[in-house]
Amino acid sequence: MIFRVETFYENGMTPSNEGGVLLRRGLRFTIPNQYGQFLKAILSPIPLDSYQWNVVDEESYIVKDGQLDRLLFPESTVIDGHQFAELLTQHEHYLIFVDIKAFHSNMSSEIVTYEDFLHSTCEFALLVIDSQDVTIYCKDPQMLNSLYENAFLHEFEEIAYITSHNDSMTRLSCW
Repeated sequence: MIFRVETFYENGMTPSNEGGVLLRRGLRFTIPNQYGQFLKAILSPIPLDSYQWNVVDEESYIVKDGQLDRLLFPESTVIDGHQFAELLTQHEHYLIFVDIKAFHSNMSSEIVTYEDFLHSTCEFALLVIDSQDVTIYCKDPQMLNSLYENAFLHEFEEIAYITSHNDSMTRLSCW
């Protein structure tokens, strides 16, 4: 496993090769393609109770007796932080596609692009694609650093910050 060492700046910036500074938008990494409690592990640095969680077009399952049982989130919905935390800790799950966004207050509007995210009340977006590829966008630089360190501690792979220079996503969606 190879990790790139980066200097942590208090303002969430990293130096660029062009001599300027790049704003960190988020991070990406891979998780094992297996059953587990990966949402709980990924989100452990975040105070889940502080947010309303908007789940959109998700396809992930609760695992019961070693088999896929039912959808982790049966429909697109908004879940309060307490219920969300309970759901993540009560069951082992298998993630296929996940699109979860966190708000301190009610969802302001649909978030399709990174620019929509910036201008919304959304604080945090978590996307899982094809069971392994995790992308996180986060407005709080300190929380982003905590999420990076957490991914490293959980031995997730291919951990890298997303900046304006390397952000290849055109939509903030798992589909």
